[in-house]
Amino acid sequence: MKALLLSVLALGITLTTDAQTIFKANFNQGDTTIYQSKSNLKINAPMGGTQEIAIKLNQRYVVLHKNNSGYRLEFTITKVEYEGNKELKDQMNDVISKYFYNIPMIYITNLDGKITKIENYDEAVGKASKNAIADIEELYKKNPNIEAVMPKIKAIMAISEQLSEKNLIEDINSNTFFYYYGKILKTGDKEERKFPQGIKGITTYTVTTTSDETQLHCTSKSNMTEKDVKQMIIGNMKKTGLGEEVTSQIENNWGQMQSMGMTTLTFNSDEDYTFLPSGWMTDYASNSTAKVMGMNMQFDLKTKIVSKNW
Repeated sequence: MKALLLSVLALGITLTTDAQTIFKANFNQGDTTIYQSKSNLKINAPMGGTQEIAIKLNQRYVVLHKNNSGYRLEFTITKVEYEGNKELKDQMNDVISKYFYNIPMIYITNLDGKITKIENYDEAVGKASKNAIADIEELYKKNPNIEAVMPKIKAIMAISEQLSEKNLIEDINSNTFFYYYGKILKTGDKEERKFPQGIKGITTYTVTTTSDETQLHCTSKSNMTEKDVKQMIIGNMKKTGLGEEVTSQIENNWGQMQSMGMTTLTFNSDEDYTFLPSGWMTDYASNSTAKVMGMNMQFDLKTKIVSKNW
């Protein structure tokens, strides 16, 4: 009998792991959830030594309204703290944490919880743009020689493009737990994903579901060709406002970079999520490493709920 029970339990675990799981929001109107994230970025560059930055971030979500078409969520960054080399925050490629501190954004989502619109986009981005321009003004004041390489107006135009509603929604839906809303996954599923900085990789999923929670483990590895790497580097340079006169140097010197072993990219990442039946994520942890253009980067992030009313 004991052996039979163990066999049944083992079968149950196998079925739970192999079964497809639907990830979707099932929030209640009035739900308030506050997350605290602690991230650390370390970069080791040739001849440049090691640079490091730590960021502590508090994010609040309030479910303002729930109807038959989806949700209205108010999102606010209520706390941002930097420790270490603050210039590295630009490497995080996260305009929301940099410019939207204490600026509420109202997300409109579909029934799954995927964001489709920012209801107060004009108001929120108007305030964030002032923060971004002040940041640019400070940068050019400290480093006036930058103007010769990248005119200030180009930097302002570049940040305006990053702050477009389309790009903000894509950023949120791709790089937060909102990415999984609407997905149906089972253990062994694979998909190609795009990560911050334009890195592409293949993610393999392990899904374990119980009556209380769903645990999602994601193992990712880059699959980029040298052509992909070149396009990524040039694309990231253009995002900052750099023009052809600078990006063309990558094209012209690509052969030399190849001989130095600087035209390939390696990227590995492990992520762990825990979701409740309500759709709320309770915690998240990730560890990522990347090597590109001779630089070694390590990024660690942990997120947990620090306050909730449900």
